Amino acid sequence: MAENQVAKDVFISYKSEDVALAKALSHYLVSKGLSVFVSSQTLPQLGSSDYRKAIDSALDECRHMIVVGSKVDYLSSLWLEAEWGFFISEKRAGRKKGNILTVVTDDIEIKNLPASLRYYEVIFFEEENFERIAAYVGKDYQDRVYKPKRQAILKSKWLLPGISLLVLTGLLWYYINEKNKPFDATVFVRPDAALNLHPDYPVFEGGELSLYIGSKEDKKSVLPNQSITFQQIPISFAGKRIGAKLNAQNWKLLTDTVLLNTNAIYISIVPDGSLASVYGNIKDGKGNPVEGCSIAIDGDTIIHSNAAGLFKVNLPYYMQKNQYILSITRRDFYSQKIDYFSASGSVDIVLKH
Repeated sequence: MAENQVAKDVFISYKSEDVALAKALSHYLVSKGLSVFVSSQTLPQLGSSDYRKAIDSALDECRHMIVVGSKVDYLSSLWLEAEWGFFISEKRAGRKKGNILTVVTDDIEIKNLPASLRYYEVIFFEEENFERIAAYVGKDYQDRVYKPKRQAILKSKWLLPGISLLVLTGLLWYYINEKNKPFDATVFVRPDAALNLHPDYPVFEGGELSLYIGSKEDKKSVLPNQSITFQQIPISFAGKRIGAKLNAQNWKLLTDTVLLNTNAIYISIVPDGSLASVYGNIKDGKGNPVEGCSIAIDGDTIIHSNAAGLFKVNLPYYMQKNQYILSITRRDFYSQKIDYFSASGSVDIVLKH
């Protein structure tokens, strides 16, 4: 099958710096009759104007994945991790039965690879290894070397007991392995559904979310309306609450803990109070404090200055926003109307007779 069709056999995931490695491996696999998706070749030939959609379709339909990298940092890059992370999640959920293997240059130490990739096969990028790579993804093509050899069936009274023992051992190993296998936590960060915010309150634009798993801080970038995955969490933390922290402008976590589980986790966020305070001082033209001034905020909430001319109020969620209009009135003084910006802090107001 040519490389200009949407491939269903092999998806090669790589960073643009490793395009030469990906192409070399792709050409070999295609020569064996496999369909291969390589974005730098496949997408232009598809004529797709929506590359992300085409990549998602190829990820969804491919049977096997090969992750290619010449540096460990490349394998942990945002889009590359999203691709192989999706495939592994589908494989663990039983929706994909194919193989995933990582092909790296020989200057990379396997121990430095992401744990989720080390869990599966890792092969060094050398031409003499291409045949071995093809064996993991090429069950459908006709090279004789990849056809399984017929095994003679042993005629022995020990055959059935031996098979039964192997099956029981395999089942026991599977049970222990599955029971203790680390899990991935898929997290969504979104404003609390019970909030009644002002329409002009700044929307959540993303930030950094940290989960404190034991003594380790795992920090990831989070975007609005998108999930993030914390991988390889020890199974001992399932069903437990752990510390959490969000670094984002104008927003904070509703609580500073998260309950871990193997299903999707939804974390609620609320305004952090940075836009809640309105405060300042009022003086006359001679610099004397003016007591008893009426300060209306957006023509609604009204507060008064004290004997020192000071005023301050913390507004509820439904009033908070970046900018307010303050209307200041006092008998025997001219009224004033000013724009107050939440980030400006204390404001000095001078009333004239």
